[in-house]
This record gives sequence, C-alpha cells and structure tokens, in this order.
Amino acid sequence: MGSIPISSIQSKTRKGQQMPLERQGSIQFNRPETWEVEREADTETGSWRLTLQSPGTAFLLLTSLGEEMDARQAAIATLESLKADYPGLEADEVDDFLGGVPAAGYEVQFGYLDDYHTCQIRCFETANEGTVLALWQFSDVDAEEFE
Repeated sequence: MGSIPISSIQSKTRKGQQMPLERQGSIQFNRPETWEVEREADTETGSWRLTLQSPGTAFLLLTSLGEEMDARQAAIATLESLKADYPGLEADEVDDFLGGVPAAGYEVQFGYLDDYHTCQIRCFETANEGTVLALWQFSDVDAEEFE
C-alpha cells in the first residue's frame, strides 16, 4: 500500500510556519515546526504511539492498534473512553478520509475546567500498521489558530 499521507494536516499554518515531514512506519505527514514530538514503541507487540504537542493546548496523537479492532470498533472504543472521563461530551459520528484512506470517527465537543474543547477522532486501517487511531484536540483558547 505504500505510505499514507495524512493530507488533512499537511499545509502551512495560518501564521506561515514551516511544516517538516514526520514519518512513523508507513504513515507520513507534515507537522508544525514548533510542535514537540514524542515517540513510544512496544518492541514485543510492534505497536507505537506518536504524540505531537503544540506550544498551546492543541495536540495530535497517532497510535497503532494492531488488527484486533477494525476502524469503526476502534473509534467507538475511543469515544467510550472519552465519555468515561467527560460524561457531558457531545459527539457526532463521521465517515471521513485521511490521505485518501477511509476513516471512521467522531467530532467531539466537551467542557473541562473553564475551557471548551474540540476533539476529532479518526481511525483507519492500513496494510502495514493495522488499525491506526488519529486523535487531535484543542481548546477554545487556541480555536482560532487550529480550527
């Protein structure tokens, strides 16, 4: 299948930051230059987690989930996990594409402390990585920059 470009996050930001190429397994995407990258890998299972943190409240989490769940099951499980932490959240189911690959997911909004948060859950299936979770979130503090 080759590498999967996550095109929904592949351009320059509104402030014109450069977007270096980031790769994890067969997945590649551009990230804002000012975001910090943290990688974790489990050598026993072959799974990995990539976390990108903005200077503000926004972050992106990419996690390989293997082949135990399909994309829809993974999206539902992720939403249920968020509901356990944020019982008042609102969510709308979406079918989307990331880099041309079908993705199941949710658009989520919830309040926490004094902020309102927007979260997007997308799960997609790959030949090399199994099911992958992409979750990105930002608060109303950063909404203008990341929406």
